[in-house]
Amino acid sequence: MDVLGEENDIIVREQEEELLHQQESNIRYVMTELHEFLKRLFKKLPAQSLLNCSRVCKRWKSVAELILKSRENCITWAQYNYHIASGSSPSPAVVPHSLGYFGLDLHNCLKETWSVPASCLFFSEFQTADKFHGSPVTDKKKSSVTIQKHIEAALPPSCDILSVTVPGTISTTRNLANCAESEGEGGAVAILFPKMEGVQIYKVSIQNHRGIWEQSGVERHQNVKCILTMTSNTSMSTSPAGERLQNTFFRDGQTPVIAGAVIDYSLSDITDSTECIVFAGDRVNAASILLDENVDTEEHVIRELTQLKNAGLSETNSIGFMFACIGRGSEFFQDWDVESKAFRKIFPRTPLFGVFGNGEIGCTNLPKSKWKKVPQMTHGYTTIICLISFG
Repeated sequence: MDVLGEENDIIVREQEEELLHQQESNIRYVMTELHEFLKRLFKKLPAQSLLNCSRVCKRWKSVAELILKSRENCITWAQYNYHIASGSSPSPAVVPHSLGYFGLDLHNCLKETWSVPASCLFFSEFQTADKFHGSPVTDKKKSSVTIQKHIEAALPPSCDILSVTVPGTISTTRNLANCAESEGEGGAVAILFPKMEGVQIYKVSIQNHRGIWEQSGVERHQNVKCILTMTSNTSMSTSPAGERLQNTFFRDGQTPVIAGAVIDYSLSDITDSTECIVFAGDRVNAASILLDENVDTEEHVIRELTQLKNAGLSETNSIGFMFACIGRGSEFFQDWDVESKAFRKIFPRTPLFGVFGNGEIGCTNLPKSKWKKVPQMTHGYTTIICLISFG
């Protein structure tokens, strides 16, 4: 009986092993050969998980890349604004990220985002990590690590980053529920652009004492629609690069939207320069409106922004930028968030970002604008609001 029992046990074990082997083979077949199954599964994964899956095998890589390409319109962002945060549930004094609450939001954003960032536009009110609200950094050596390095470490190596420090920031929450202005209270925002078919987004640096075309990297034939410019205070001894760019394009028969601000510092290693981010391509459309110092009530702001609304740009996949004088804001309007709230009333589906600066670059530039000459491009006590649509 013992011999028969042992033989039965061996037979049972062999059958179980065969069944297990068959199940593993079926799973391997499903996970490697059934293309449609993989597509359905991978569509549920965020970009970071898809990048991990793409390293498993060639088939997984091809499916992951296919899914990522189908999500190429997914612009996302991370932000911290004291006024928005103070209105939510109480938060701990310190959070486990070098850049505090902003860094934690960036971490969550990258963990959840559906697209791989290819370009990043970063505005910060601080130059060192220890100043960020909620930052655990107190050591001077750790604090000396530039914010640029922290951002580079968080983003993919191929991501092109334009980062500047400014007197104030404007940001919108990812669910579009809140938009607020921070006037030196510690705001930060990183806007993350994926690769998009028919769209070119790239960064250029313009030395303020040299020619535009020769050193900017901007190509005339690229169908440039918008250039955002960030000129540091130390670079204002000559005509701002944004103004020279607009004049150069105009002489070439083009009138792309050029808007920007005079900022505190560029966080890149380049000095005496204007940092620009260029938006070009057939899918890109842009328009801008100048709110001068006479626009001093919410009703007047809304009337002016209605011109921007009537420009007819698609709002389905759009983004707004606001470049305001540090002399405007709450002191100017005697109320908080007047211009950003007005924008959100007119464009409820469009996130708004921006900076308070020490001067504004831009003008009213609408699709129906017909210029005999380039309007004045440098201003004070104004706000430039720019709308970019990706169709």
